[in-house]
Amino acid sequence: MTPDETEEKPLPMGISARTGRPLPEVSEEAVQAMLGREKKPPPEFAAMTARSDVASRAFAAAGELDANDLSQAGWAVMFAPGIDPAIKEALKPLLDRRKAQAGDALYKVFEGATGYQAEDTALKWLKRQGVRLDVVDPGLGIPFYLLIVAPPEVIPFEFQYTLDLYWAVGRLWFPSVDQFRRYAESVVRYEDQPEVPTARQTALFAPQHDFDRATQLFVRQVATPLVNGTEVTPPIGRRQKFQLRPFLGEAATKSKLLEIFHGTIPGGSPAVLFSGSHGMQFEPEDARQPAAQGSMVCQDWGGLGSICEREWFAGADLPSDAKVLGLIHFLFACHGAGCPQFDNFDRLNNQPKPVAKQPLLAQLPQALLSHPQGGALAVLGHVERAWAFSFCSDRGGSQIQGFRDVLGRLFRGERIGQATDSFNMRWAALSTELAERQNDREHGEEVGIPELTSLWVARDDARNYIIFGDPAVRLRVEDMPEI
Repeated sequence: MTPDETEEKPLPMGISARTGRPLPEVSEEAVQAMLGREKKPPPEFAAMTARSDVASRAFAAAGELDANDLSQAGWAVMFAPGIDPAIKEALKPLLDRRKAQAGDALYKVFEGATGYQAEDTALKWLKRQGVRLDVVDPGLGIPFYLLIVAPPEVIPFEFQYTLDLYWAVGRLWFPSVDQFRRYAESVVRYEDQPEVPTARQTALFAPQHDFDRATQLFVRQVATPLVNGTEVTPPIGRRQKFQLRPFLGEAATKSKLLEIFHGTIPGGSPAVLFSGSHGMQFEPEDARQPAAQGSMVCQDWGGLGSICEREWFAGADLPSDAKVLGLIHFLFACHGAGCPQFDNFDRLNNQPKPVAKQPLLAQLPQALLSHPQGGALAVLGHVERAWAFSFCSDRGGSQIQGFRDVLGRLFRGERIGQATDSFNMRWAALSTELAERQNDREHGEEVGIPELTSLWVARDDARNYIIFGDPAVRLRVEDMPEI
């Protein structure tokens, strides 16, 4: 097999705690189940019959609205059924702030009869509100920015994925009421205090192991082009006058990640941390799974066959004196934001494989957002396995426009829910392309299983990004002096 053919195969960015080796590729059984049961696009894309249609649509607020202005775009919160009233009270500083910004007409609280009901899909919920899945007009009843306050076992990840196609959706959930309060107060503090606590810079953290193909691919096809630029694009952040601090390969150690979170790297605390690494995966019966699933594997990893907690960075590793107030972390790793109960890439089998006892939210994002010295603004991360398709083209080459787009929009001061729109567009386009190629195959065209597998994995990979935190947070770039 040639190197190009090898790079075209689905390649997960995760390490098994049980084996100390990279996670396996998609099974043949899962592929056959997908071919047998997924004959058309999901309902979300029933009206999209051609790629040209998908590419022309705007997955955002209506064009005449300024998505950065909450008085035009609106803001809403959806509470889990039966939520503890103490959580609502803890979030009051944030809720009051967003209500004042959006105004009475475009601030909504969805709970009770208007909220999520058991067995709701996003489409069912939208129908009850008298709204369809389409370009968002906040005046129809659902503001553009929507914060879900619920654990994923109550309001599923899939509900969030679908709404996020058009709305800017974030999720918030913590083990304790005090963590909700810390986050709410941190966002208001960041938006109010005279000086911005972070520097006008981004840190890029990417381990590279000589025995591991996935991290080599990420550094070669993502990190290096972002740092050095290409023939047609400058280094990331240069156009927005952001300083770039790269920590690649041997520099991407656990101790260096601690320095980034402490704000002791040159230039001080970064406004954005973009990391690309393996994420840890534990078996459902492993007692470490709830606390360490999705932990970032650092350069400290010694080699295939074993791995231990000294080599990964978990939520418990975030020190009490960290300086993360105002940080946005773009965390690319398997399970970096969370983990479903069942394998998303084997879910069509009659007996889908369980990967957790219940859906989980990763602990590192929770620790960042609820830090006692001031929490991060948001974490953009991946639920389930993250695959090299996020940055590889169908020819094995670099394809990082989506990453550049998200980072560039954050550097311009866009709200994070709007800045991540390119991932939703890619999900929709790939879903339609997959349906077209399956249809071609059924009508006699030679369409190979590897091509369909690649499209299927790439589609769901694009779908599974979520925002942990308020989707309306943004960097105060206008108040950040140039370095």
